[in-house]
Amino acid sequence: MMPCCTDVTYLMNELKAESNALRIFIEILKKEESALIEGKLEEIDYLASNKTKLIQELIQHDDHRNVFFLKIGLPTERKSIDSWLTELAEQNSSFSEIKALWKELLDLAKTARQFTYSNGLIIANRLQHNLRSFAALHGAAGNVALYGPKGQPYI
Repeated sequence: MMPCCTDVTYLMNELKAESNALRIFIEILKKEESALIEGKLEEIDYLASNKTKLIQELIQHDDHRNVFFLKIGLPTERKSIDSWLTELAEQNSSFSEIKALWKELLDLAKTARQFTYSNGLIIANRLQHNLRSFAALHGAAGNVALYGPKGQPYI
């Protein structure tokens, strides 16, 4: 089932808005990466607040897109969407831009995923460093283990 022009225009506008939100999200992730590397905790807290708001906006865009696809009877799998967009652009040249918008959105999502993964590695590395430092301090204070064999804390 092919949707009418206003439906496709809605989808195009939604893809543009989602891409713009993803660009802002990626910029926040880049700033977060720098703050993590430099150990700027106040900046990380500030960015986390902005990131949380943007994640909510991205979830709304995702929901709107999925509702659109479900409404026209299209599975929300990438392969189905790619095929449908190709067919749409072939049938109506005025919608050729929509496939490029979809590809751009997927590319931006991939970039965001890479930054999220990278930032997670930096956080895990810092956590391991802090845990080793904490264990060394405990060892220096004469407390070799923090917990007993049954999980009871040593104090």
